[in-house]
Amino acid sequence: MTTATGNSGQLSFGGSNVTELKSWSLDEAAEPIDDTAMGDTNKTSKPGLTSANGANERTDDEADSVQESMDAGAAGVLILFPKGNTTGKPRITLTVQITSRGTSGAIDEILPQTFAYAISSGAVVRDIVP
Repeated sequence: MTTATGNSGQLSFGGSNVTELKSWSLDEAAEPIDDTAMGDTNKTSKPGLTSANGANERTDDEADSVQESMDAGAAGVLILFPKGNTTGKPRITLTVQITSRGTSGAIDEILPQTFAYAISSGAVVRDIVP
C-alpha cells in the first residue's frame, strides 16, 4: 500500500487557492434508519441521508482575499487536494457553508485561523485531478 504525507495538501474555496494551509479534515457520515420489525431477532437498519463536515487551519494572512472571504455563513465550492493539485492525484469536491471561523494567539506562535464547514448541498465527489 502506498502511503502519503500531508505536506502536499492544498485547498481551494470559491475557485481560488487558499494560502498558508496547515491542516484540513473531512468527516462523512450516513445516519442509520432503524427498520427492525416484530419477529426480528436482531436490529436491522437501512442507510439514511449522508452528511459531511470538516475543518481547516491556516496561518492568518490578511493579504489572502480568499481566506478573508471565509466568514461564518459564507458558502461556496470547497476542493481538497490531499496530495496536491497535480494531474492524476485525488480531488474531493463539495459545496459547503462555513459554520465557524476562529482566531487565537500565543506568545510563541504565528496567529492561526481555523474554519469549520458543513456540506450545504449535493454530495461529496471524489475524483482525480484532470
